[in-house]
Amino acid sequence: MEKNEHAILLDIPSGGKNGKYHSAVLTTYAIDLIHFDNQLLNMLHRKQVCSINVFADTNQMDKSMEYVSPIYMRHIGKEYSITSISAVGAFHPKINFFVGDDAVLVVFGTGNLTVTGHGKNHEAFTGFMIDETDTTHRPLIEECWQYLCRFTKQCNDYDHNRILREIPENCTFLDSSFNIVPHSMCKVQEGLNAALLYNDSQSGILQQISNLVPLNEVQTITLLSPYFDECGESLITLSQLCPNSTVNVLIHQDCALPPSGMLPNSSIHFYDFSETKRGEIAFKTYERQLHAKVLHFKTNDAEYCMVGSANATLAGLGTITHRGINEEFGVLYHSTKQDFLSTLGLKTKKRIDVPTNRSKHSNEAPSETGRRLRLLSAYYESGKLNVYSNEEIPDGVLLSIDNGIETLVSELKHDKGNRYSTDIKLAKTQYTCYLVDKDKKSISNKLFVNWTEFLATTNPSKMSRNLNRFISRIENEGYDGMEVADMLSDVMWDLVNDAGEKVSPKIKVSSEDKRQSDLSLPEIKYNSEYDNDDAKSSRIFQIDRTSRLIECIEESIRKKIRSIDDAIIDEEEEGSAETSNNREIEEQEDIFLSKQLLKGYGELSTSLLMKYQKMISKRYEQVKATGDGVITRDDLNFFSLSMFAAMEICYLNKFRYKFDQIPYSSRNFSQKQFYDSLERSISNVGLDSLEKFVKFCNTMKLPAQRDENFNKVSSRSMKYAILYGTLFNRLSHIETIRILGKRLQKAVDSLAVLFGKPSFETLTKELEPLSERYDYVFRMNHVENMIRSLS
Repeated sequence: MEKNEHAILLDIPSGGKNGKYHSAVLTTYAIDLIHFDNQLLNMLHRKQVCSINVFADTNQMDKSMEYVSPIYMRHIGKEYSITSISAVGAFHPKINFFVGDDAVLVVFGTGNLTVTGHGKNHEAFTGFMIDETDTTHRPLIEECWQYLCRFTKQCNDYDHNRILREIPENCTFLDSSFNIVPHSMCKVQEGLNAALLYNDSQSGILQQISNLVPLNEVQTITLLSPYFDECGESLITLSQLCPNSTVNVLIHQDCALPPSGMLPNSSIHFYDFSETKRGEIAFKTYERQLHAKVLHFKTNDAEYCMVGSANATLAGLGTITHRGINEEFGVLYHSTKQDFLSTLGLKTKKRIDVPTNRSKHSNEAPSETGRRLRLLSAYYESGKLNVYSNEEIPDGVLLSIDNGIETLVSELKHDKGNRYSTDIKLAKTQYTCYLVDKDKKSISNKLFVNWTEFLATTNPSKMSRNLNRFISRIENEGYDGMEVADMLSDVMWDLVNDAGEKVSPKIKVSSEDKRQSDLSLPEIKYNSEYDNDDAKSSRIFQIDRTSRLIECIEESIRKKIRSIDDAIIDEEEEGSAETSNNREIEEQEDIFLSKQLLKGYGELSTSLLMKYQKMISKRYEQVKATGDGVITRDDLNFFSLSMFAAMEICYLNKFRYKFDQIPYSSRNFSQKQFYDSLERSISNVGLDSLEKFVKFCNTMKLPAQRDENFNKVSSRSMKYAILYGTLFNRLSHIETIRILGKRLQKAVDSLAVLFGKPSFETLTKELEPLSERYDYVFRMNHVENMIRSLS
């Protein structure tokens, strides 16, 4: 408990390149949006945390929104989401909950997600951790998780699923059926027990303390708090509950909300916090402000110490009969061995009088905005912005959408319930939105717009995280075709068998029967609602990660060509004729094969294509079970990726394979065997895959609304189908073309009818870099011939 807030996020265990924790749920009263977006988010990303979800007090969030411009917020709504939480008083817990595949860490206390809360203030934090080797703290971890889940009722469906479905599905713990006894003492370690305290419908924090601490035996109460009731009601209540005790109050001389109206009490004494060991610690040249909250009880043979978010106020602690109006969270430790005050550096020294410089308003009091309407959330996807309101939005009210440079005003249409929408094309920058009247005057709170296409990529599934790392490597280093095929093969195998993940709740003992039934239909991998306006976050990763993967591959190709061109230009401008003549041709990237590798290439291509076909069969099962027979972007993306990866192995690299490492005596035979295996894979299995994809597309329905994203991926699928036909006709054996050519032509024709025949100009722009990248294994006139052959 000696850790200060400055190290909280930095001290999260990294767990190697994959990270120990993949998800975070963070709660805060106040939030510094710019600090979180630019500093704290980077710390979390360095720890490989990908799914980041923040709960912040509604009134404080509204204040923060008034002073921040979208220009300075690059990541909000794309790499993490913030939900405003309302409470009767203040939403005041400060919980940092981190989840991994087989580990959970919770750190909680007093620090907000602000600059002062993460380094400058005196804050107090504590926490618990479980993993596969030690589950001692699990009852406390599960109780904390269930406490957090209470607030998801205020989330819309998208964030509700992000937290309640995606995170637990990727953790061996966090079981909603885990039996807990709220506010009960649990073993932490030898000689130390703990119980969680929080205001709930049954009791308040002070009531819970009275059930755990023998109040009549308490000799000394030591209390540390930055804020107090003006007349000291909570201090007086504690003194009355423990009639045999002395109450020692540690207070900062500059306390903004001291108990300045409290009458003198012989049982309550005040001490200068700055004179304690902890109070003497400064932050660089900055004098720390006190924001920690500690409540300590000492009996003859035991000590009890509470660390948490509640101030010494009725709003935080409540009374013995009524809970406080704030939402608070903390822990009460019990030990017969620990000297908590020495550990925390809070031994009292200098007695003082009560400070009298009380501010007019408590920082925990909800502020009135004076606005009539409240927006709860806003989500943008594919040219449509959905906003959710807490009540009906009157006719004539408009939606203002601001990116910090220009403001757009759009009419709203009522969809259903509390959801409204507007059709609008937004650039990929940050936007806030709010309601305005006919005079363009703001009549609601502001919200940042969330982008579902980006948030979907933060899903914490293991497959998604692996794919994220792979994409990052492609962006930085380029790609390797064998690695693409390997990755894709693994992903689709997991999708088909629903067995690649070993961290789903389905593997928990209580759900073993469900696990067996799920083998026939991995329902969580596909959500047909994605293609209508009720999209939810049940998909694992495919929609945007598969799109981005192939876009990264294509951009990597273009980047490679540009770098080669630039190098040639530089050399021609700076070098001599002799050095230019001796220049090595960078475009040529030979692939040297050993005898051991000969079978691997054809087998990998075949394995990838077979798994793709199995995935199509699985989609038929899903459609049969759900009745939602709509072609999704997933379907199109996986076709493009699978065919590209197979073509790269069997066609595009065909003239780069070198057999110099194979003994001369068997080289010709090995070479023939190798190319025959590639031919069988790409011509037979590849054509089967194309036909199955075409049949699937003809069996399914197109989305009711084909937005620009769908059109983009369908055009890409058409492009790779035409490329496959081009390479088939260009590189296959004459006998293969004679036997299979008509089937190929029919399949590509059928696809062109469905998605449209692309123009030669478009394909030239898209495929010329590919032709150059692979040493002109095909030319654009070959592509033109393929297009002309289409009916």
